[in-house]
Amino acid sequence: MKYMKLCTLLIVLFGIEFSASAQKDKNDEDVVQEYSCSSEVPVANVFIEDTTPGRGLADNYYLWDNGKTLYVKFLSGSKSLQDKVKTIAKEWEKYANIKFQFVEVGPSHIRINLDDKGGHNSLIGTMAISIPQDEKTMNFDTTDFKTYAAMYRTVLHEFGHAIGLLHEHYSPIAGIHWNKSAVYAELKQTQGWTKEMVDVNLFQQYNVTYTNGTKYDPKSIMHYPVFARWTTDGFNVNWNNQLSEGDIALIKLLYPKDGGRLNEVPRFTISDFTSIKVTNSDVKQGISVYPSFNINTAGRSARVYFIAFFYDSDGNPIMKEGNSYSINKMAATFKSTVLDVNKKLSANKANANDFELFIPYSELPVATGKNNFQVEFRVYLLDDKELKILYQSKRSVFNFIKS
Repeated sequence: MKYMKLCTLLIVLFGIEFSASAQKDKNDEDVVQEYSCSSEVPVANVFIEDTTPGRGLADNYYLWDNGKTLYVKFLSGSKSLQDKVKTIAKEWEKYANIKFQFVEVGPSHIRINLDDKGGHNSLIGTMAISIPQDEKTMNFDTTDFKTYAAMYRTVLHEFGHAIGLLHEHYSPIAGIHWNKSAVYAELKQTQGWTKEMVDVNLFQQYNVTYTNGTKYDPKSIMHYPVFARWTTDGFNVNWNNQLSEGDIALIKLLYPKDGGRLNEVPRFTISDFTSIKVTNSDVKQGISVYPSFNINTAGRSARVYFIAFFYDSDGNPIMKEGNSYSINKMAATFKSTVLDVNKKLSANKANANDFELFIPYSELPVATGKNNFQVEFRVYLLDDKELKILYQSKRSVFNFIKS
């Protein structure tokens, strides 16, 4: 298949951060607060054109259009609590060329659940567009709002994620000397975290190439607390309760009020995904997959890969040898194209089958007879050497008879 060799080398499976649960810290002046948020961000590199001291990390690929009004809707919570969240969130508007308009009806970009469980989390920037309108994109565990300071810093932090900011302690130039064995042991005991969960939430770093000289900002609202007992040299970061000078400088750079962005990247979004239709064809001797979705493009042009991965009835990837119809030895089929900016395109809408992903029966290494399968649709953006995930669907079940 065209581009298969390139895609085999580049396509990787992305993970998301694990959920965090409560941890008590005896040294916290605001008593107990959940240790971390579990913002869902695909594992990817960061790219910011910035050499000014004291600025943090953001993912430019998931930034909203500069000057955009974001519609925000509450899915739950008392009016008094909602009003407090509104007031805090609008702190970002003082410095960013972006507006939050809170609505009660109609479509929204950000949907907030105020509950007594689920931790604190938010999707990163425009990734929220891919979520169905009846599902949350941000969650607050209100049992954690024991003080206004705890609520204030938490709301600022999660809305920072919602406009594209990442955790500051992921900076490759932070230079934190972690006592990893102590962190592993404590978080396993207090939160039940595995080693892998700690690595994802605390120890992962972004490629230094993509920071372009940005300085580490331990005062950032996007920084986790770091306890002295977790480092080998006693370094610590307390709860940050306000936007730092670095936060303000960064958000002004990303959403400038006096012009366009200096560093624009491809910013593509997938929306209105409704279904995956699968048909079997004896004439074609293969399986046709028809995902239904919209794609909008902004920023700069880039190559996009539309991929269907195949799994068995138990959810295990179907593995196969060879480069044809496989990615990382997983049975798959895809299409690839370069899309220009400012395009609004649709696939398989209004009962049309105008976008097909096809795989021959011969390329599925399964036994003859009736087979039950699952198919998953993903979309990736490739910008030079940077690979970003745009969408990953839930799996759909289908079956066919292989003769």
